[in-house]
Amino acid sequence: EIAENIKNQKDEIKIMSGWTDLDNLIKGFRLQQLVVVSALTKSGKTSFLMDLTTRIKEYNPLWFPFEESAEELIRKFLERGQEPPHAFTPESMSGNKMEWLETKIVESIAKYNTQVVFIDQLDFIVELGADNHALRVGETMRKLKGLAKKWNVLIFLICHLVKSRMETQPTLEDLKGSSSIGQEADTVIMLWRETRRENGQVVITDNVNVSVQANRRYGKTGNVKMIYKDGIFSEHEWKQEDGITAIRELENQIF
Repeated sequence: EIAENIKNQKDEIKIMSGWTDLDNLIKGFRLQQLVVVSALTKSGKTSFLMDLTTRIKEYNPLWFPFEESAEELIRKFLERGQEPPHAFTPESMSGNKMEWLETKIVESIAKYNTQVVFIDQLDFIVELGADNHALRVGETMRKLKGLAKKWNVLIFLICHLVKSRMETQPTLEDLKGSSSIGQEADTVIMLWRETRRENGQVVITDNVNVSVQANRRYGKTGNVKMIYKDGIFSEHEWKQEDGITAIRELENQIF
């Protein structure tokens, strides 16, 4: 009966990113999915999702910018002479409880037909308490997955890493908080900016490896090479010489 019901359903909405290799790998994002995006600090994970926001603006994205305010994010686009992405956000980030998140998601669905939600980032919505932190992270992940299903939206969630080695690609084991992050997510995408040592100094390039490390729907994982410059991600073979940025200069860059 379940199989017959599936056959009779309308075709699923496939939300394509516009990055060809990434879309071929995951075959598009789906409503009711929870997608985790993670990377080391200053690796461009917020910029990656901001770029994606522009690419899927027809789905009326809703942003919860807990880590950086919406004004800070938009100011970076204006300073680069770029048009900010079209999205919606609460006038004030006055709450971080799951009930508040759900209320704002429902409001955005009712007003703007929102189908995609971005949350930056997990640590801001995990309930505080004296009990086991990993258990609370797991509970939060399950609640977010429940919201995605209940309101038929696609949720992107930024998570931090505990990893400290910059020279190697992070893995699921490096996710900060709990193993349940990888277990509960439908898709996990790890960004890694090529980092190497030259003349005793750490340098970070514009080369980014977008690594799909979990893909529950199709099981296919893999890497997509991109170039990250001025807040924009493009699928290209990596540069070998140009685009190198010394780590001491990173504080002056816009991410």
